[in-house]
Amino acid sequence: MIFIFSHLSYKTYFFRLTFKSNFFSMNKSPLLALSVLLGTLLFSCSEKSPESNVIDPLQELQFEVYDSIMVDVLENVVLLDYQEDLDQYLVKEQRGSKVLLVDGKGKIIKEVELAGEGPNQIQFFSEGRFLGKDRFIFKEISGTMDFHVFDKDFQKLEKINGPAEGFGAGIFISFFRQSFTPWTENGEIFILGEEVNTYNPGEINPDKIGGGFYSQVKTGFFYNSNQDSIYYLSLYPESWVPRRTNRWIGQSFPYLSFEVESKKAAVLPPIGNQLFLYDFDGNSLINERAVALSHPERDQEIPNPERENRLYPSFSDVKTFGEFQLAMFYTAIPEDVWMEFQSKGEDYTQNPANQKDLAAYRKPRFMVVKDDQQIGILNELPVEGSVNLGLSDGTLIVKAADGEVERDYNLFYKIRFVED
Repeated sequence: MIFIFSHLSYKTYFFRLTFKSNFFSMNKSPLLALSVLLGTLLFSCSEKSPESNVIDPLQELQFEVYDSIMVDVLENVVLLDYQEDLDQYLVKEQRGSKVLLVDGKGKIIKEVELAGEGPNQIQFFSEGRFLGKDRFIFKEISGTMDFHVFDKDFQKLEKINGPAEGFGAGIFISFFRQSFTPWTENGEIFILGEEVNTYNPGEINPDKIGGGFYSQVKTGFFYNSNQDSIYYLSLYPESWVPRRTNRWIGQSFPYLSFEVESKKAAVLPPIGNQLFLYDFDGNSLINERAVALSHPERDQEIPNPERENRLYPSFSDVKTFGEFQLAMFYTAIPEDVWMEFQSKGEDYTQNPANQKDLAAYRKPRFMVVKDDQQIGILNELPVEGSVNLGLSDGTLIVKAADGEVERDYNLFYKIRFVED
């Protein structure tokens, strides 16, 4: 089974003056009285009330476009990664076999036919990252999801055994997210990531164990080349409501975003209203903090797992950009629309054109988190498109939506949060 998912801020001042009946006696200077009054006012007004620090999590935030990149090739491409020191992007044909190395202006530096069966190829893959400044690493699509390391000339150096145990949970491919983060320290390779196929569905059956699934299944992994081993991590947070209440609501495999420099991770289960933040101690995720998420178009209760998933506004990804996290979801299809659609029969519902009409109800929405709290929402990007990458300098890169201009589908906008 394969799934493809393509301020006004305010300040409040207050003061209170308390007078005794004999405070200003007749023999006191009026000037002195006035001085006392003004001094009290100035002191009081300089004191902010606690309410002045309250952030409205539902305030509409503003983002702006400040730059763009055009990759001038015929095939539709996506950005896999960015190397800041080199100012280079790793780019892949969305449905093709080529990988491109592109500079910060969009100029193609190198183009490689990476998909294939040759010694310096991978049969099937969809994800790849920079590994330091002089190597690349790609994750193959296979029963084990192995990793392949290449040098700067795309000559294969080694293969690392992957974390998967078959395809029991299915294959989930997204063109605009990466499921793993690699880095190097003292010559060693480290990989922190997510993989839904780390367990055998025949051995862990939710029909039998229900919500116990979330305590047993570990869909996170950590690889350390020094030990040449994979350590598995639970990505189902302990304080996530379905796990805490032992309630089965479907697999709801969490998304993971990791920032290498700060060693901080964000975990977002698709179902529920919580984002979870962690520190990485070199082996595991620690210091769990839950952030409450809210949006006017996401006020539904956690659904029955048997219900059509498009009737619920599930989260679709989490990205880290600078000191922010971006939680993304798609609005739900209204239930009456869905029921009418289903009533028209299988021939109608399976028609791609009719499916496209239904998809129009699914609109992207965003919640922004900073310093362990939601600081606002974003209902529309400043440009139409899909969020492709989050960068460490606070940039989000948005791949432009298809337009009428030839090859403008390979236009990427850089956007950033406009702070007051």
